[in-house]
Amino acid sequence: MDLRGLTVVLIGGSSGIGLATAAAAAAAGARVVIAGRDASRVDAAVASIPGLVGVEADVLDDAALEHVFDVAGRVDHLVQLAAHTSGGRIADTPDSQLRRSLDVRLWGSIGAVRHAIPRLTEASSITLVSGVVSARPTPGTAVAAASAGAVEALARALAVELAPVRVNAVCPGAVETPMLERALGERYDDMVATMGANLPVGRVGTAAEIADAILFLATNGYVTGEVLHVDGGHRLV
Repeated sequence: MDLRGLTVVLIGGSSGIGLATAAAAAAAGARVVIAGRDASRVDAAVASIPGLVGVEADVLDDAALEHVFDVAGRVDHLVQLAAHTSGGRIADTPDSQLRRSLDVRLWGSIGAVRHAIPRLTEASSITLVSGVVSARPTPGTAVAAASAGAVEALARALAVELAPVRVNAVCPGAVETPMLERALGERYDDMVATMGANLPVGRVGTAAEIADAILFLATNGYVTGEVLHVDGGHRLV
């Protein structure tokens, strides 16, 4: 993979899958711009990858998003990974908490795309990130499942609306990331082992494996409107 001379913008790229994608894109020669809400994580990411450009930005802050793309300039590949893991059962969870989960993933994707459009070329790509919860929801994940499913539908619709710009989505399964660790807390090690044992591949995924899928979609010029499942077979069990 050769990304020399190209700019890759990662919204939500300061840790986990985003950081792994940033590292892989930089290794392939890209100029990589990441945006993240947590300034300390953005700074740590910049320190870990030579040449990385980092911008503190909340995906729901319109002015902050505009600044990210001003810094980026031309956008060859956009990847929107920002998500909010907080959720809960519909009957028991405050509206504000549920809305944040929906807004970050869906409206964050819409906002990132809208700001990117003037900076795209006909050869550009957009990759959105959903999640296996869209196909395998559990109690307490209704809004997360709805937002992930909406992102997949958005990718298909934008592939038609923005053509010849290619738009796809990656749907990861359980992946060892800081986000998952924060969500599970003290249960992290036991839950990761249990989840992995129940998958056909016998383990949960790595951030680098999802990054590989993201960059495949970004660089394969004949793939658009696709939802690529990278879930260790989770949908099959």
